[in-house]
Amino acid sequence: MVLYIALFQATYTYHIIFFFGRDSDITVFFNYIVPPGVKGKKVVFIHDMAFKVHPETVRRRTKYVLNLALKKSCKRADHIITVSQFSKKEIIKYLNVPEDKISVMYNGVDLSLYHPNYMDEDIQRVKRKYNIQNNYFLYLGTLEPRKNLERLIEAYGLLIKEMPNCPVLVLAGGNGWLYNNIYKMVNLMHLEKYVFFTGYVKQEDVPLLMKGAFAFLFPSVYEGFGMPPLEAMACGTPVLVSNTASLPEIVGEAGVQVDPYSVASIKEGMKLLIENDELRNELSSRGIIRAQRFTWDRSVSVLLSVFEKLK
Repeated sequence: MVLYIALFQATYTYHIIFFFGRDSDITVFFNYIVPPGVKGKKVVFIHDMAFKVHPETVRRRTKYVLNLALKKSCKRADHIITVSQFSKKEIIKYLNVPEDKISVMYNGVDLSLYHPNYMDEDIQRVKRKYNIQNNYFLYLGTLEPRKNLERLIEAYGLLIKEMPNCPVLVLAGGNGWLYNNIYKMVNLMHLEKYVFFTGYVKQEDVPLLMKGAFAFLFPSVYEGFGMPPLEAMACGTPVLVSNTASLPEIVGEAGVQVDPYSVASIKEGMKLLIENDELRNELSSRGIIRAQRFTWDRSVSVLLSVFEKLK
């Protein structure tokens, strides 16, 4: 069996088709779109339906291409793979795809990188590198509207009034689309002394920043999977996540779940983590155990089973 792996971007033009192998038995597309004219069986990954549910958080060009081409892409595909049961339901709902045409392949976490056994001296070195001097809450990911960082900052502003000595808030990651309001919210709330932006974090530093955090905060309004909280759990760091989309499915009972649309709920979740040492320790233990369910070996077994069905 000849397998062709195509990293086809949703925003590319269709003439790329001429690059594909004409004699392939199966071609896999990892980013939503199956272009016309591909020979053999086609498998496509569809990660979420954010462009339908939260179009205000998606770039205009991406929305245009997906609205134009995604339904046709699903018809061309012999099978669709997505990353959570939540996303599977969303695909069925918005694209009217038969349930048996979709398989769920959870993402895996690299437990050789994300684990709780880092030395304190290495954690302190990375903290110094990013100018983090105190105990800290951590968000790590792209700075963009879908991540709900404006409400997180507002909630933190309320928390700091009640608990002036609470951990500082570190927002780590590169700027995404429509990020300006996130910085403006810090100024509006007069939190410049308490909220810190690291900018882009090198991949080798990510596990150390996660391990060193008091807790990891991820109140995103919409996620097809939610990789950062899973990685933080693998490091033994307590997590706070939204109670919506795929995040409850991924985190389960190993994290504090809050209403992402309620500033008060987010604030109370952070406060609970500060006040309840026993809960925080329990979440740390649960997170390590739960993260071990999400391995790439299990993911590969799902992919191979799809290939076998298509032979």
